[in-house]
Amino acid sequence: MIRDEEAQWIILAGFTISIALAVLIVLLNLSFMSGYQSSQAQIEFPMYELRELHDETYTEVNIIAMQDNITTDEVNDTMVNYGNLLSQLYAYHGQLVTTSVNTTTSTKNATTAADSAGELNVTTVTIEVTFYDGTTEYTERLSSSTI
Repeated sequence: MIRDEEAQWIILAGFTISIALAVLIVLLNLSFMSGYQSSQAQIEFPMYELRELHDETYTEVNIIAMQDNITTDEVNDTMVNYGNLLSQLYAYHGQLVTTSVNTTTSTKNATTAADSAGELNVTTVTIEVTFYDGTTEYTERLSSSTI
C-alpha cells in the first residue's frame, strides 16, 4: 500500500491561503470604511456656515455701534430684530441660531478740538451667538467698541 500525503498538504495550503485572503479583505474593508467615515465628518462640519455667521454678525455689530444719535433701546431693538432674522434664516436649513444682546453707552474724554464738550459717547454692543445643527454646537461672544 502506497501512502501519498501530498494531497493533504495541498488542501491544507488552500485553506490557509483562503483564510489569509478573507482576513485581508476584512482589513481592507475596515480601512476603506474608516476613511469614508472620517471624510464624512469633515464634510458634515458646518465651517462655511459658522464663518458666514461670524462675519455677518461682526459687521452688523460694528455698523450699529458706529451710528450717531442712537439710543441704547434702539440698538437693542435693531440687534434683536437681526437675531430674529438670523433665527428664521437658519431655521429654513434645519439649524438653530439664538442671539442675546447687551448694549452700553459711556462717555470718554475727547482728544479732538472738534468736540467742544470734551467728551465722546462710546457705544459698546456685545452679542452672544449660539449655533446648533444637531451635531455641532458653537457659541461665540462678539463685542464692538467704537468712538
